[in-house]
Amino acid sequence: MILQRSITLRLALLFALATMLLLAGIGYFLNRSVESHLADMDWGEIHGKWELTQNLIEEIHTPADLAAFPQLLEGALVGHPELFVMVKDQTGKPLYATPGFSFPQQFVARNLNVPPSFSAMATWHDGEHMFRGAVATIASNLAGHPRFTVEIALENDEHQHFLDHFHRLLLTALLFGMTAAGALGWFIARRGLLPVRDMAAVARNISVTHLSERLRLDSVPMELRDLAMAFNGMLSRLEDSFHRLTDFSSDIAHELRTPINNLMVQSQVALSQARNTEQYQDVIASNLEEFDRLARMIADMLFLAKADNGLMVAGREQVDLETEIEHLAEFFGPFAEDRGVTISTSGRGTVTGDRIMLQRAIANLLSNAIAHTAPGGQVQIRLINESAALLRVEVENPGKAIPVEQLGRIFDRFYRLDPARGTAPDGVGLGLAITKSIVVAHKGYIAVFSDNNATVFTITLLVTL
Repeated sequence: MILQRSITLRLALLFALATMLLLAGIGYFLNRSVESHLADMDWGEIHGKWELTQNLIEEIHTPADLAAFPQLLEGALVGHPELFVMVKDQTGKPLYATPGFSFPQQFVARNLNVPPSFSAMATWHDGEHMFRGAVATIASNLAGHPRFTVEIALENDEHQHFLDHFHRLLLTALLFGMTAAGALGWFIARRGLLPVRDMAAVARNISVTHLSERLRLDSVPMELRDLAMAFNGMLSRLEDSFHRLTDFSSDIAHELRTPINNLMVQSQVALSQARNTEQYQDVIASNLEEFDRLARMIADMLFLAKADNGLMVAGREQVDLETEIEHLAEFFGPFAEDRGVTISTSGRGTVTGDRIMLQRAIANLLSNAIAHTAPGGQVQIRLINESAALLRVEVENPGKAIPVEQLGRIFDRFYRLDPARGTAPDGVGLGLAITKSIVVAHKGYIAVFSDNNATVFTITLLVTL
């Protein structure tokens, strides 16, 4: 469980394991190199004495030379106590043998009729001692003795002691390297994961009053930069969502307070004294208007809540926008006439979508345009085919320019250009927010442009979803 939870510990152990494998590989290579070098040194010693023995044998021409051979060989081997030599004639009779030493039978059985070679050098142990040796036959010039068998062995205990000491050093270096690598791995991992701990520290400091905390990207390693950017983006979205939720809650409280206060005041007045039937009917009718306003507000908020949670799915039917816009122009005609405003339509186009939802979106823009157009003005609704895949709906009305600082919030909920919010009789500031949600549900885009001549709302829709 600890290994699964601690990245630092896992990295430290991986460092130690990698170091162990690396040092083991290096140690194996060094050990083989040292052993090969020592074996080469032993072979040089053995081969030198074999050539010396060969020269002495080649000098034997008479029985007198043969009788003097052991003494000559003994003198040649003076000063080499670690060297053991045995020379035999063709019958196996020893002509010379180093006292106190016997060659293993398996070694003697390796007699060869060719000069000894490094690859033919044998290695064996006798108790705590290690030997290397070679055996071969040497041709003779003495009549009756066609060849002699020469067995040469070298005791290399010194080399063996050196190798044992070298192996202990390698093992010590391996253990020390693993320990050091584990400690360094732990330190490096903790240093490397410092940005992650910084993220955790920032996350711990996040609260309602500290939503502006961000990670510094210049101090984050390249490998964690994407994570840091995603983390900062998440914090920005959280901050924006929190502020919007706070504003939304404040706006809801503000908007609900007015109709509820109206209902309470009217009910209290009605109950303050006895009244006739007509007066009660007037109070009930007034209350019904407030209830209707509350019902529309709640329905609009539920609509937006569904849109925010991806529960609002647009239908997939062919919608003739030209026909729908003409019906809307006809429906809003009396309202426009009362305000002295005319409505003109142009263009044609068909999209795939939800007819009722698109009708509501355009109706919201059209009612706003009529409400903000001075008497004698004209509201224009245009359908423009940008391409085979895109259709643009434009709703334009003349009037004063919308301040730039307000354009960025015009699609916010409960936001109205009229600073005396809550006093407008024609809505509560949810129409444009609903329109935007409908357009987004149809994978479209809505924008607004305003100057001193006119204000234009544009909806860009996909012809086919």
